[in-house]
Amino acid sequence: MRTIILALVILFSVSIHAQISEAELISVKKVWGVEQSGKPHNAFTDLIRFKDQWYLGLREGLKHHGGLEGQGRLRVIRSKDGENWESCGVFEIEEGDLRDAKLSITDQNQLMLNSAIQVYHPNPDKHKNFAWFSNNGKDWGDPVQIAENNIWIWSVTWHDGVAYGIGYHTVGPASRTRLYRSEDGINWEVLVSDFYKGNESSIVFKPDGTAICLMRTGNAIGKSFPPYEEWTWMPTVNLGGPKIIMLNDGRFIAGGRTKWGTMVIFEIHPETGESTELLKLPANGDSSYPGLVYHDNILWISYYSSSDNASEGGRYLVPTEIRLAKVSLK
Repeated sequence: MRTIILALVILFSVSIHAQISEAELISVKKVWGVEQSGKPHNAFTDLIRFKDQWYLGLREGLKHHGGLEGQGRLRVIRSKDGENWESCGVFEIEEGDLRDAKLSITDQNQLMLNSAIQVYHPNPDKHKNFAWFSNNGKDWGDPVQIAENNIWIWSVTWHDGVAYGIGYHTVGPASRTRLYRSEDGINWEVLVSDFYKGNESSIVFKPDGTAICLMRTGNAIGKSFPPYEEWTWMPTVNLGGPKIIMLNDGRFIAGGRTKWGTMVIFEIHPETGESTELLKLPANGDSSYPGLVYHDNILWISYYSSSDNASEGGRYLVPTEIRLAKVSLK
């Protein structure tokens, strides 16, 4: 009898996994570009819903690369309907080039923006982490320097009153990472000092507290249970600018760049690492770095791409623009 039950469980698991999602592009439109920012490179997005409005974080710069060549600043724009957008915050630090704009909601129901600067004149630090907080999405506090220098906390995810972020070393041996935790988004402590190899990452939590991490360059998806000190990893698709979310029905959807000039959506099975390509979004040249939100049965995706008429910059083709796509999943 136990053998029969086990076989049925395995068969049921396989059948559930075999029900691969289907994706259909509903719409895609440009929401921000050189006309709005005055900068040729508009990129590195994130997307979130906060107090019934959409918020989109992005970087505006001269070039893709950081430092004196990039001279980047961050901007947050917002919209009630996803159609009409207004600027609700511009962020600059004289000391360096601000890089990726990452958005999260704190345990105190504040909107949190985190990023790192590439210091213009390293002495000796090359990168520093900063965060900003807002109660209403428009009025922002002063920048707060967080965590350790030269270890870039790329994105932040909150779960049960605690923020988690994976930092990767920007000086010294490549592909070294650390897992951090914070109870207020300001004071951070190292949870795992020698984490999995990689750099950019995205963490999502199941309702039971299980953590799932998608890691770029490590080409892996990891799983851990509280207190998140021990992780198991499976090989999976490698995505530039990775983002992963979990739908209410338990499916895991991820997005990023598979090769230069692409923006691709996948379904990923965290237990096996198996990935299924669902949809390629319109993109070319310099692209990717999505934000993903599943809202009212629609997958909303912010990302960036070289404009259709981009003609300068070589590999890092400019101008680039911010796009917003809506996708139906079945």
